[in-house]
Amino acid sequence: MEITAQALGFTPVSDGWRRTIAGRELRFARVRARDDFEQCERLQREVFGVSEHDLASFSILVMVPKTGGEVLGAFDGDRMVGYIQGYGGYVNGQPRLISDLMAVEPAYRGGLGYALKILQAAVTLEAGFPEIRWTVDPLRAANARLNFERLGAFSNEYIENLYGEDFAEGLYGGMPSDRLVVTWPLMSERVRQRLLSGYQPLAPDALDAVPDYSAHAPDSARLMIPSDIDATLVRDPDDARAWRMRVRATLQAAFSAGYAITGFAGQSSSAVGYLHLEHDREVTR
Repeated sequence: MEITAQALGFTPVSDGWRRTIAGRELRFARVRARDDFEQCERLQREVFGVSEHDLASFSILVMVPKTGGEVLGAFDGDRMVGYIQGYGGYVNGQPRLISDLMAVEPAYRGGLGYALKILQAAVTLEAGFPEIRWTVDPLRAANARLNFERLGAFSNEYIENLYGEDFAEGLYGGMPSDRLVVTWPLMSERVRQRLLSGYQPLAPDALDAVPDYSAHAPDSARLMIPSDIDATLVRDPDDARAWRMRVRATLQAAFSAGYAITGFAGQSSSAVGYLHLEHDREVTR
């Protein structure tokens, strides 16, 4: 079975697709109208607290489809409650979509982010791009669960302070904006299995017997991250910054040694979760 919107559970309709998320029937559509692009701006401000300086505005978003990419919105009635954007292009002669931003209203979390990502996968393959890449904060456990477990993506590249320390300061508290580069090879069997075969994410205790990463780690190791970095930032900004520096140093060493992040185990009720690091590069193909 091919990865298509319909195969992934979206019902085609005249104005896009329909899918029920947490009991709500939502409409998904390619964003083209100025009013809808302005709703994307609203979501950036509300979800990420970005300044006008950092905002991806209408004048930028309106050109995204011209690159072969898309801006996809999720609507409850006329209100946009989530969206995702991705630019198409080539890197070293290879086609790739860069998924730049996804924002979901808090009341609609718990399924909508996943739906937007898999719809993006179907639309991206239809456009001729076999791979999607994006960046994510390595301290965000919920994103790790989505990206590495549910989607089957991996990461083996770390960027220090990508957007500067003043990016979305209301969200990040002035911390360095370190990011993982996440790669999603849409044609791989690993990804097809995750999206089409009912893959079950790792149980919260699945990595309990796996050793913590060190210079002498085996092919499979783990790395602790906080379950809720936002709460840590509010409670103790110095502790949040310490997490940033510890995880930065460990992941840079692990990636240099040939490891990749391929999974996540943990639950929100615990203080920490664990990134799964594997040395076997076959899992990244």
